[in-house]
Amino acid sequence: MYNNNNQTNMNYSKLQSLLPNHEIHYLDDADNEYQSANHTFILFEYTTDHLPTTLQLLDDNDISHSIQTDTNDLQYILIS
Repeated sequence: MYNNNNQTNMNYSKLQSLLPNHEIHYLDDADNEYQSANHTFILFEYTTDHLPTTLQLLDDNDISHSIQTDTNDLQYILIS
């Protein structure tokens, strides 16, 4: 698990402008397994073009996020 706890919070439009080719989901719409009180959005590993590039974009823009692994051993990113 990796946590980048920078203070920049995103709204959907800003996040979509940084990651235009990604399927960004509201965490409220995800299964219970993925729920987190401290995050608003979720990106799944299998819906990103290149996970390391996505993570670098989030870091470069000081976007608070956390990398987790689900029960299928797939990574996902929680974004504040």
